[in-house]
Formats: sequence, C-alpha cells, structure tokens
Amino acid sequence: MKKLLIFLVFIIFSSNVYADAKFAKDLKKVSKDSGFVDSKGTIYPIEQISNKENTILIIYTHGSDVDWVLDKCSKPWNKPPPVIRQLHDQKIKKFQIKIYHLCSGVRGWTEKERSKMWKAHQKSGKLSSDVTDKKNVPLMQKRKQVLKQKVIKEKIDSFAKQGFENIVLAGHSAGAWASINLKSRFSEKIDGVIAFHPAFTGTFKDRKDWPWWGDIRSYGISLMKLSSLGNVLVFAHDKDKYETPESLSFLSSLSSVKFIDLTNSGCKGKKKLNLDHGIPLTKCFAEYEATNKNIVRYLEEIF
Repeated sequence: MKKLLIFLVFIIFSSNVYADAKFAKDLKKVSKDSGFVDSKGTIYPIEQISNKENTILIIYTHGSDVDWVLDKCSKPWNKPPPVIRQLHDQKIKKFQIKIYHLCSGVRGWTEKERSKMWKAHQKSGKLSSDVTDKKNVPLMQKRKQVLKQKVIKEKIDSFAKQGFENIVLAGHSAGAWASINLKSRFSEKIDGVIAFHPAFTGTFKDRKDWPWWGDIRSYGISLMKLSSLGNVLVFAHDKDKYETPESLSFLSSLSSVKFIDLTNSGCKGKKKLNLDHGIPLTKCFAEYEATNKNIVRYLEEIF
C-alpha cells in the first residue's frame, strides 16, 4: 500500500511538472510580443516609466483561437487596437496612462482531448470535471481560457511587485471575458476592466447545434463571482455572433457594470477582424470613442 501511494504521488507530481513545462514553453514563444506600447504600437522599455505610482497601467489582452492553436500576437486581431493605443500618455487627473500589450496565447487542450470531453458530455448530458488526460490532469483545468487567466494574473502580480498601484485590465473577446472573471475574483488587485465584446465559447449557432458549447459557456459564467464584480465597462453589439447585449444580461443587470451598446455606433465589422465581433478593433470605433469618451469618463470615475 505504501509503495502504491508513493507511485500515485509521483504520477500526480510528474503530470503537474509536465503541464507547467508545456505552459512555460508556450508562453516563452509568445512573450516576445508582449511589452509596453505607444500610440503606434511600438514596444518600449519599462525604464521609460519613471513614476509608477501616478501611472494608470492598462493591460490589454487579445482574444483566442481554438484551444490547440498557439495565439501569436503578430496577427492583426491580436494586437492592441487603435482605441486602446490612443489612450497612451493621456492624463486622467494626476495620473498618466500607459499601455501594456500582454500576449497570452498559450495552448489549452489538444483536439483529441476536446473530443474526449465532447464524447463524455454526449454520454452523460453534462460537463464532467472527472475527465483527465494521460497524465491525470483534469481537462477542464487545461482549457485555454483557464491558462489565459493564469498568464494575466501572474502579470498583474509581477507589476504590483514592481510598484504599479493602479491597474486596469482591457481585452477583446476571450481577453475581455478573462478580464471580467479575474476582476470578480481578485477585485483588490484590479481597479477596473474595459471589456470589448466579451465571449467565452462558440457562436450562437454553435451553442444551438451543439449543447456542449452552451454548457461550456454556463461553466464560464459560474466561475465568476458576480456579487463581487465592480467597476467594469462592457461594450457589446446586437449583430455580434458570439454575444449580444441581450445574452450578456447577466452582466448588464448589475449596477456595478457600465454597459455600452454599440449597435448604433455607425461602425461596421471587417471580414479580417471577424465581422461585427471585431468592431472594437477598427479605426472607426477608435474615432467613435474619441468623440464619445466613454472610456475616458469611466477612468475619471475610478481615479
């Protein structure tokens, strides 16, 4: 019995080491695209920021592809959009805004592992936290969204140790969803969230055709501590194929969430930016915000 227990401990430890090593390897590949960026998206060194206490640090996180693909930030839809870059060096009362582009595109479960989860769902009619990989790691812990949140959380902690006291998360799609989730769970570390078209799973059609996606989405909502959520700014559009103002009512119904409906903004989606889902990534939206100043007013309310 003692030998069996030692063997089981070794297996669990080895699986965690393997998972951590793979995570670190993936993160190393994409981290070269992370950094402080100016209004043109050019990366500059942290040494240029002399007064961290009076800096509003906006950490921007991109959306995600399927779990088994490494999200490289060289793609147009993964770079900080004009609406975020134009905030660089703006003054909010006594504070100055700086932007950090966080490339968080680590891989999640493999295509085979996703199929394994899918088949388990078909058999039982619900998600299962008991399904594991060959190393005995629960597959629900390996989903890209979970690992993305780990990357963001570690970066927040790192910046806090370096002296940044005013941290706001910003993100698009999966990056926006991850930012909201983290704000709900670590509100003491995050002053606010700017969420552009938050999304966690497939499209409305995906969720209609395959209930699995609907359950994944419900699981994502269950991870949020909505009662603790505060100081969040959400943008949505009723032609978005992933989430709309109506489907995000679990957020808009909260008094602590400021909700902006972009349906009548006059901006149109572009095919290369995933149509209406990518409207916040366009120059049109940056111009819309420069006029309406929703983000600036939101930051003024916080700080």
